[in-house]
Amino acid sequence: MNTKSASLQVVTLKILGKNRPSMRKKVFDSKDFILPNTHRETKTRKEKMEAWDQAPTSERQIQFTEEMGMPNPFHHLAKAIDTSQLMLSSPHKGIKIKVEDFRKEAMKAAPEGTKIGVAFDTYAKAQYEQSYSDLVSDARNKVIARFKAAFVKNLDYHQMSDEYHNDKDIFLHQPVWASKSSIQEYKSLAKQGHVYSQYMAGLLLASSAGGYKAECVEYLLMAYENKQPEAMRVLAEFLNFKNDYYGAVQCALLSTNGGDGYSKEIVRKALGNASHQMMQTNHGIVPLSYEIIETLHANGFDSILREHFSYLIPDPHPETRIASSLQGGRS
Repeated sequence: MNTKSASLQVVTLKILGKNRPSMRKKVFDSKDFILPNTHRETKTRKEKMEAWDQAPTSERQIQFTEEMGMPNPFHHLAKAIDTSQLMLSSPHKGIKIKVEDFRKEAMKAAPEGTKIGVAFDTYAKAQYEQSYSDLVSDARNKVIARFKAAFVKNLDYHQMSDEYHNDKDIFLHQPVWASKSSIQEYKSLAKQGHVYSQYMAGLLLASSAGGYKAECVEYLLMAYENKQPEAMRVLAEFLNFKNDYYGAVQCALLSTNGGDGYSKEIVRKALGNASHQMMQTNHGIVPLSYEIIETLHANGFDSILREHFSYLIPDPHPETRIASSLQGGRS
């Protein structure tokens, strides 16, 4: 899958009090998340951002989609894989190696000037007695089959259950349950580059099924790096629930910038919550929301704020400006 961004702008996220490695500002324009037979034209980046399909989280949701006469995106979305993280194996030789490591070894073994494709194929046949393309195809198919076997076990929560209402208060997505063994399987597949598994592992760990664990951050960031369109929104919702308002706003801004319109509401919610907390700064006592916006400007979010939240540009009188802006955002 091609995840190269046209923009090399990077930001460093601070989530739950910890700085994360710098990452690029992603735009959700990957064909991996747009149905091939879509009736929409997706020539421009903006059109691609608006054409991605939401990922079902249970078999029942897929059935509902089909009953409504809408295309089922599940099988297409399940194909998205960061190939470099796949694990190649040869059972009869007892060899296992990650694709990115295989590529390095193949290039080292190849004579200088050998074309990349030839180097990979020659090394694969020498070490595995298979072509490189067959090795990768086999690894992809195994990962996808394991994912689908885990996915059919997901269950929607009953709408009268506490778990359903707890998650509905936090997240936009349909609340879903999965067993501990299924979550473990998603985590394993996520580390092999399977993007849907990265999203499912993060979503489940963030919600009732996984115990609202901070471990979700790792997997949702993996999915975001691979341009999964919903992962950063889920992370923003989780952080707002955990009262990490700065983290929530950062993630919601990246999600908004990528093309998720709903994430604007998360920015407003998190800043609204933060506006009730006061703190001492060089400007005197101000709402936490003001300090969050100041920090965002100092850490690479200035352009996103100006494009999507121009009314949140810092003001010499923050209490009046921010309070009125937040009220206006909710109306």
